[in-house]
Amino acid sequence: MILTNNTKTIGSLVSLCLLLSCTIAAAQQSSEIDAVKAANQAFYSAFSARDVAAMQKVWSSDADIQNIGPTNKSVTVGWDKIGKGFNGLFETYPELTASMEPHIKIVEVVAWATGIEQVQRKDKAGTTSSAKNLVTNIFQKQDGHWLMVHHHASRISQ
Repeated sequence: MILTNNTKTIGSLVSLCLLLSCTIAAAQQSSEIDAVKAANQAFYSAFSARDVAAMQKVWSSDADIQNIGPTNKSVTVGWDKIGKGFNGLFETYPELTASMEPHIKIVEVVAWATGIEQVQRKDKAGTTSSAKNLVTNIFQKQDGHWLMVHHHASRISQ
């Protein structure tokens, strides 16, 4: 009888430990997802503010970061070229906003946010237009921060 009660108690303790471990892991994953969502939102906030300096803070400083915009014909590599590309875009469109509701997946120190980007813009002549793009944003955790290493937006035909 004593052995049976001890076995039940040990089994209950093991079950409780497994449950707590899973709960803690889920909370940590949720916290990381929130951090990636915040990094993704920081990109769109800086983009919509047309603030290249704020955008640079969202991106990794790695030399091989990449951007493929919806009108690009090739991959833009490195912050200097990416920043110049955004400056040119902001000069063309004095009013430009973008937003995205991301689906986020994290594997260790890499996360990707996918979704449909909604873009509204007005050019210098006052002509307004909008677009929808399929987007993949890839982030890498560096020194405790999720930083963008790749942005790819492809226009959805309307």
